[in-house]
Amino acid sequence: MTHCKNGWLSACRAIAALTALLLLSALTDAKPVRDAPVPNVAVGQSITCQPTSTSKPPPKLPPGFTEHVLFAGCLTQPTAISFNAHKDRVFVAEKGGKVWNCDLAHPTCTLFADLGSEVCNDADRGLLGLAVDPLNDGNIYVLYTTPPATGPCSQNVVTRGQLSLLTASGEKKILPAAAATSQPWCFYYTSHSIGALVFGADNRTLYVSAGDGSSFDQVDYGQLDNACGDGSAFPQGSFRSQGSSSYDDGVILKVTNPGSATQSVAIVTNGLRNPFRFARLPGGTDDLYIGNVGWNLWEAIDHFAVAGQNFGWPCFEGWDPRNNFAAAPQPDYQSTGYCGSVGGITPPFFAYSHTSYVTVEDSRGKTCGGKPSGGGPDQNGSVISAVGFTDGSSTTYPLEFRSALYFGDVLRQCIWTMQPPNNTPQTFARGLQGGPVDLKSGQDGDLFYVDLVTSTVRRFTHK
Repeated sequence: MTHCKNGWLSACRAIAALTALLLLSALTDAKPVRDAPVPNVAVGQSITCQPTSTSKPPPKLPPGFTEHVLFAGCLTQPTAISFNAHKDRVFVAEKGGKVWNCDLAHPTCTLFADLGSEVCNDADRGLLGLAVDPLNDGNIYVLYTTPPATGPCSQNVVTRGQLSLLTASGEKKILPAAAATSQPWCFYYTSHSIGALVFGADNRTLYVSAGDGSSFDQVDYGQLDNACGDGSAFPQGSFRSQGSSSYDDGVILKVTNPGSATQSVAIVTNGLRNPFRFARLPGGTDDLYIGNVGWNLWEAIDHFAVAGQNFGWPCFEGWDPRNNFAAAPQPDYQSTGYCGSVGGITPPFFAYSHTSYVTVEDSRGKTCGGKPSGGGPDQNGSVISAVGFTDGSSTTYPLEFRSALYFGDVLRQCIWTMQPPNNTPQTFARGLQGGPVDLKSGQDGDLFYVDLVTSTVRRFTHK
């Protein structure tokens, strides 16, 4: 995802790619909470997790907030959560393909499904998207990377994406359907795979994100390989996000009536590099706030409000504070000569530079920038790994933290918050034990998050 400037390939990838997820324990010194391997259980069987506890050492939070470790010792690399309608249970996806149904009243999780044999779990690939049907708790939608047609799921191989509906009866593949002859996604490299699932305000529309499927460590306009049909009609590679191929890479899809006979699919926004996580603004609109994982220079939050918006990748990335915060040209791709027809770009709602702190508070305390040893804000890399809203239903959160947008960086080990249309963030959580890869509003309107590094699900309460 980025040019390696210091020869340390793993760190180079971590700067802008979720490939670093498998390396995070080494990068952050975080240790899994559990002391023993999670035992294998069959679908329908339950497992007991460690009792709920407060984080030790605790992160630095605003006054009155406490972080609680809810599910620990029973999960392996959780990636996403989604709540049932009553928010007394939370479904948890594991990167390797398991889906758990966990009870918020007791530290117990029941295995709802195990797709391990169907999931390509390697680097950024795996079961990454999860959404419970708001109208039917028995319908669970999942998004995962599928294995290559032949050979092992590792290194650079052609993998695909799969959107499926899980019920008590099993899995129904809906995009592509089980008998489909075409595939909407193609990913050759180990990052920029599928992303997240978010329901629209009508509770019947499902938004689906995917990365551009291109190389993450060098300029890729289709010249590097022909695995996904590149190499024959430039520009492709990263330009797939501009609709330059038959694949829906680097875009967000709108799936209407998913899994039904009237299902329809449309691209609603493009020009995205790796929209690993995104969230819908609470209320009656389908405004989306998209965490767009960056390359050499920027991490961004893009605001989708009107169908057809183009966020510019690979020709534009981040913003230019010297030019009224307009979308900034991406010099490495602009130099390819293929960006002349890419225009009408929507600049980011917010962006932060890899070489800067996110807030003034961070810069004063030299926090939220990797290990605070004096080496600057980007020692371990930067990756916007989680985006979510609180829903405003909390009776204990202060007003500024209700109906608020939160975003996290798994490598900087911090979470920030702001209230759109205000795009000035404040630091919410510093010094997390691991880092967030999913943020959701849950029981009592509290903010929950998935920590992939320590294999836990956590909750912020306020007294």
